[in-house]
Amino acid sequence: YGYFFEDGSAWAELAHFQNPDGGFGHGLEADIRLPGSSVIATTVAFQWLRELQTPADHPLVVAGCRYLREHYAAEHLNWPIIPPTIDDAPHAPWWQADGDLMGRLINPRVEILGYVYDYAVHFPAGMREQLTGSVVTHLLSQPDAMEMHDLLCGLRLLETRSLPEAVRGPLREKLTAVVSHTVERNPDSWRGYGLPPLGIIKSPESPFADLFKAEIEANLDFLIDQQGADGTWGPAWSWGDLWPEAWAQAEREWRGALTLDHLRVLKAFGRVE
Repeated sequence: YGYFFEDGSAWAELAHFQNPDGGFGHGLEADIRLPGSSVIATTVAFQWLRELQTPADHPLVVAGCRYLREHYAAEHLNWPIIPPTIDDAPHAPWWQADGDLMGRLINPRVEILGYVYDYAVHFPAGMREQLTGSVVTHLLSQPDAMEMHDLLCGLRLLETRSLPEAVRGPLREKLTAVVSHTVERNPDSWRGYGLPPLGIIKSPESPFADLFKAEIEANLDFLIDQQGADGTWGPAWSWGDLWPEAWAQAEREWRGALTLDHLRVLKAFGRVE
C-alpha cells in the first residue's frame, strides 16, 4: 500500500519473506504459515517482482530463480507446489502434503513458465523450451470451463512480455474461451468464493474488458458496497475450526491483501476520489 499509494518502499518489505535458500515463506501466501520456503509462496513473490518490474540482477530475483531451478523436477517437467514439511506449521485445510505434489500440471507450473521467460538469463534454454512445449500442449487440451486458480495461472503466463507470439496466439485464443466460461457474470455469485469480472480485469486496458462491458460497472458498484465499516474487504473463505489463532492472523493478512487489490482496481477505474 505504501508503494502504490504513498510513495513508499516495496523491495525491502518483500525481502522479509525470503529465506537463505532463495525461496519465500513466512506467510507470504497467508494460508501457509510455514516459515520455510514453498514453491507456491515463491510464485506470490514473483507476482510482485514482475509488478515492480524488478531487474534480473536484483538480489531478490537472483536468489528466487536459484530456488526455482533447484526445486525443478525435470523428470516431471514440474515443481512440487508445497513442501512435505507443510504440517510443521498451521495452514489451511486444502494444503495437504499427502496428495500428489507433482500432479498439478497448471497451478503453479504454467505461471512459473512466465517467470522463466521474464528472467531467462537464470534458466537453461533447453529447460524453457521443453517446459513450454509441455505446458502449451496441456493447456490447449483442457476444457473451456477451468478451475479459477488454473485460469489465473494461465493469465499470468499470457501477461509475460517476452512470450513468443507463436505461444501467445494460441494461448490467447484458448484463454479467451476459458474466461468466457469461468468468470462469474451473475451478481448473485459475487458474494461467495469465485471469480467475478474484476478478479481478472484490473483496469480499463485489460485485454478482456470488452467481454464484460455490461458487468464491470455493476461489479465496481458491488465492490464499493461490500467495503466494511473499518475500510477493509475480507476473504470469502476460512479455515473452519483449525488453528483459530493462526487463522485470525491469516485472515487479517488476507484483509490487507484484498483491500490493496480492490483499492488499486477502484483507482484504475476512476472510483477513488
